Amino acid sequence: MRKSSLILALAATVLCCIPVSAKKGPAFPLMDSAPFDTVIDGQAVALYTIKKGNVAAQITNYGGFVVGLYSPDKNGEYANLVNHYDNIHQYMHYNMGMIGPALGRYANRIANGKFTLDGKEYNVTKNSGQHTLHGGAKGFDHTAWKVVKAKKDKLILSCVLPDGLDGFPGTLTTTLTYSITKDGGLSISYEATTDKATVVNLSNHTYFNLNGSGNGDILGHYLTINAAFITDVDRANIPTGDYGMVEGSPYDFQKATKIGDRQYAPQGGAGRGGFGGFGGQVPEGMVRSFDNNYCLIHQNPGKVEKVATLYSPESGRQMEVWNDQPGMQVFTGARTAIALESQKYPDSPNHPEFPSTTLRPGEKYRHTVIYKLSVK
Repeated sequence: MRKSSLILALAATVLCCIPVSAKKGPAFPLMDSAPFDTVIDGQAVALYTIKKGNVAAQITNYGGFVVGLYSPDKNGEYANLVNHYDNIHQYMHYNMGMIGPALGRYANRIANGKFTLDGKEYNVTKNSGQHTLHGGAKGFDHTAWKVVKAKKDKLILSCVLPDGLDGFPGTLTTTLTYSITKDGGLSISYEATTDKATVVNLSNHTYFNLNGSGNGDILGHYLTINAAFITDVDRANIPTGDYGMVEGSPYDFQKATKIGDRQYAPQGGAGRGGFGGFGGQVPEGMVRSFDNNYCLIHQNPGKVEKVATLYSPESGRQMEVWNDQPGMQVFTGARTAIALESQKYPDSPNHPEFPSTTLRPGEKYRHTVIYKLSVK
């Protein structure tokens, strides 16, 4: 009896010494994947989960939408940090809503739906008044991507946009890779080639709220952007070709600044689509909302460097943005979330003075952005 008691006591001691974290990983509040299982245009569509350490993401291969992004707050609690829908049918009927698709072949705007390349004028689909936005009617966001590889911490997708689709020249073949980095980031990388000279500007339109999606607004978040200029725009948000210095303006985030100190927040409920409550006189030194391209400062242009930081004192979550592109569109929409879109400049095909978006046969377009999460 004594020997048996001793063995049981030793076994209990060993079990007590095993850390809980060694038994199971974080309890991510993942979305149910069943409502995403379908077939679109002959391509199987599903919701894929990738994770590493204490960060996880969920992506559907329809439109490359980031449906979920999860990390702990200062109390160790997890939440979905991105705006999202609950099923694939809602994503199929997406129309520039506040959720996060892959964007291409030309993210952002092209003025008057036309541009000239190598002496030839191209007319592309106008889907934003008289202008083209995010690639026209059927870009990346309305495409069922092929799944090349699905691993625990990485998802690789591919798609082909045919020559002439929405008026754009060239067959564009793109590989899109989502992965979770070892230091807690969601990495989004593009590689693209073409068989004819074309224009390419790829991005991702995920909306973030570091307190958790649906948990208030982002006016209490602090934003830092490594940029001294924005591209000036007209009333239709089309670049004029000039640059605006941010110093001393509501667009100045060179130092960590609370978004609510820059963005007007009138009283009143939100209207349709969450974009209501924008009436009233905007106080001096503030704006109604942000929808601006920041001209990023890179110490080594073309290299992946930290260009922005978003921080919420409420949750303690911090997100660094690292990229290798010259621009970042900041969009705050209905104030419930913020998009930080890594890109080249909008309407670049009509502005030779902007960084070129021309891609030719034999060349390869490359683009990486990392949204790195931590607790401060």
